Amino acid sequence: MMFPKSERAGIIDIGSNSVRLVIYDVLGASILQTFNEKVMAGLGEGLIARGTLSPTGRESALNALSRYRAILRALNLRNYTAVATAAVREASDGPDFVKKAGRVLGRAVTVLSGPDEARLSSLGVEASFHQPRGVMGDLGGSSLEFQRIGSGKAKGESLLLGPLSLAELAGDLRELRKKVRAELKTSKVLPGSTGRFYAVGGAWRSFARLNMEVENYPLHVLQGYQMTEGQVARAAKLCLDSVTNPAARNMIEKIDRRRAKHLPIAAIILEELLQISPLEGVTISSAGVREGVLRDLTGAAVTDPLLDGVIAFGRLDHNQIAFGQALHEFVSPAFAPEPDLLGSPAADARIEKAACMMADSAGRFHPDHRALLAYEQALRAPYAGVSHAERAIIAYAVGCRYEKDFKRPGDYLGLTTDEQADRAKQLGSAMRLGAVFSGRSGPILQRASLARNGENLELHVLKVDAPMVSDTVVRRLTQTANQLHLKPKVVAG
Repeated sequence: MMFPKSERAGIIDIGSNSVRLVIYDVLGASILQTFNEKVMAGLGEGLIARGTLSPTGRESALNALSRYRAILRALNLRNYTAVATAAVREASDGPDFVKKAGRVLGRAVTVLSGPDEARLSSLGVEASFHQPRGVMGDLGGSSLEFQRIGSGKAKGESLLLGPLSLAELAGDLRELRKKVRAELKTSKVLPGSTGRFYAVGGAWRSFARLNMEVENYPLHVLQGYQMTEGQVARAAKLCLDSVTNPAARNMIEKIDRRRAKHLPIAAIILEELLQISPLEGVTISSAGVREGVLRDLTGAAVTDPLLDGVIAFGRLDHNQIAFGQALHEFVSPAFAPEPDLLGSPAADARIEKAACMMADSAGRFHPDHRALLAYEQALRAPYAGVSHAERAIIAYAVGCRYEKDFKRPGDYLGLTTDEQADRAKQLGSAMRLGAVFSGRSGPILQRASLARNGENLELHVLKVDAPMVSDTVVRRLTQTANQLHLKPKVVAG
């Protein structure tokens, strides 16, 4: 496995609600944020009624851009770009603002069209999930972009359905719902779409955090978090109650005070689009237009982000990468005959490989806490391309790799099925075997192999390597065989 290409880049996103600078480390297909700052400028406040950008919003946005330019200069980062979205696109004074913003930044600001915004947001989603299929919806301050993903080339669309565009109806929920429903019915993307709805944007991320609280969900990782239509309805009721109920208002303000007033609008939009489309549920995407712009800027191909993400987050060196690769080749034959848990042999193997790549990621941790720290790191790491169940499988396998009888914290037991948890324990045990036999060396491990032969789990080693089969190696082989309901056997020569 070659070491992925690495580069650093910055994206400035001038939105209707916020103006944000994000700096990324890009490693192959992996995108990791290293700096993220936003100013809630509110450029789009009052845009529908006035037709122009908010005067205070303009001043706040230009001040933010001045700061961002100073930060980029101090970091000597020249690989960056700036884009503006719906508010600047729709406002009559948008062109004037773009000129001033360009002078402040020292480079031109690109104003994205509605279809451009939809395309780039969908590109960001596709770069953060493994083979996503459905519809991407990016809810900004002033607009809502839709585009189908996972079905070849598709044309996106932009509807004026952002919270700022609907603010004048916020006090009349019945009229607000009628307006949202009527506008959504003009969509050319939603009818006939299949798969999941991939929700992008700060308001929907806040809605998802609220849903986590309502459902008492233990893993507060937004990327890949899923909601059913029923769960959306329960959280939406709380949002709508907040308009007149101080207790409900207080609860959602604890989640996100700045966006609390927008959550009833975001909730109604989400409810209505699930009603009028055949989509199967909601998946939250932390990536969107900025990550799409980044992909365009860096020219990186959209491929599976998981393995590159593991390498980037774990800061794995060439030796660790080689060991992880060899470890996966070593353990794979032990699991090849086992039932598929994630839909296909390839889907299972991909998660097993990611766990193997993390098998040497916690070597510098204190031995008394290594297993738990490795587990927590793998569970919450900002890599993409996995569901929450797949995260939990990887994390449990890594915990079991570092401790034979590793026990997960009780809050997280429900993240996997019993079958998935058993597979993770088996994988962790096999990883322990490969690590102790080889001394965590890829070239040494490549000289050995595991094989299933009838009722036996066989460890094959060269004759010259027979002295490496210590009592500890035999013990770990026995533990792995027991996990798989097989008998251990060492074959030398």
